[in-house]
Amino acid sequence: MREAAAISDAAMPRAKEVIPPGVAEASAAAEIISTLIKGVDGKPGGDLASFFLCASPRISTPHIRWEDVFRQVSQVNLEFAGVRHAYVTPLMRTVSVGKPFDRLRRIHEGEVAGLEAALDVAKPGATCSDVATAFYQTLKKHGFEKESRWGIDWTEPTASLRTGDLTILQPNMTFHLMLGNWVDDDLGYAISESFWVTETGVETFSTLPREIFEE
Repeated sequence: MREAAAISDAAMPRAKEVIPPGVAEASAAAEIISTLIKGVDGKPGGDLASFFLCASPRISTPHIRWEDVFRQVSQVNLEFAGVRHAYVTPLMRTVSVGKPFDRLRRIHEGEVAGLEAALDVAKPGATCSDVATAFYQTLKKHGFEKESRWGIDWTEPTASLRTGDLTILQPNMTFHLMLGNWVDDDLGYAISESFWVTETGVETFSTLPREIFEE
């Protein structure tokens, strides 16, 4: 999973490079996907696990594909995963083409604070619900709420980072802490961290900063 994470980490800066205004979303997607498949350090990626590029003006809709060209002032939410020997390490970040608008900055600050609160709680002995509650309570203090799902896919009958899931975290469990938030018609935001439960806490796989990437 660390090798898969290195591939994800290489693809996100590449995304920042290939989404200037006027460029076709499909062309940018091709460049990012190429990085995910080529891999890094002579270690190729595997089959594409997932890839979503959601750009203005459709920024409030999750899980859509490329369609148009990037606007002069716009936002791009990215969700993809590096794959290595069938191990998958997802990553989500938001990119701003031009200066991020104030409401985007505010939700970013709230989501990052919630993410860090969740990671602080995540350790052996804590429940999935404990992790979720830490995030929700912190985000609410920043004036936002997240109503959409997060954590492992809702169709999987296993541990999921959501309130009410009393599964106890144990060493060597891994999770995708998926905090995409689609608030209303003109505001959507994406950030996530994949993490590994250690003997004393958690270790995140990505080395990228938790920031809005500005193009």
